[in-house]
Amino acid sequence: MSEKDFVANNIKVRQVSIFDMGDLYKTMFRWFSQHNYDFQEKQYMEQTTQGGKHLEIGWETNRKISDYIKFHIDIKFLIVGLDSVEIEINNMKKKTNKGDVDMRFTAWLELDYEGKWEGNAFIKFLKEAYNKFIIKSRIEDYEAELHEELYEFIGEIKSYLNLYKFQGLEAQT
Repeated sequence: MSEKDFVANNIKVRQVSIFDMGDLYKTMFRWFSQHNYDFQEKQYMEQTTQGGKHLEIGWETNRKISDYIKFHIDIKFLIVGLDSVEIEINNMKKKTNKGDVDMRFTAWLELDYEGKWEGNAFIKFLKEAYNKFIIKSRIEDYEAELHEELYEFIGEIKSYLNLYKFQGLEAQT
């Protein structure tokens, strides 16, 4: 069985913002595509209430680094009160969304993802020795790389969510 090496667990980004839900999806998907991650939407639940839509979305992404290591970034997000609004940019009206976005990010390395080092106790012992002594510094380098990628991605999302704030726009209801 593969081994999980957590780099970041449950990092939270929360903001009430004006944003375009479709563009947010595209921005996130584009980032993963540009960084060669495989992407799966594992959860999508939508509920309509008087306060707007509530969305619960779960994404799992991974990227093969070697025959032994994969990077994973998992995202769970909850959007509460998602509503359509109209804003004005340069005297032009644009339909967009407003809502409370709460995202949780977890990043981890998967070691021996093909399960080649499974079997008897001796093989498992060799795997532990391999991880702790032979490739320990390489694993630490990969942990740092994944950590950097995660925070680059989070920065991109934060920038996107702040886009309309920087332009000084307010929703017209």
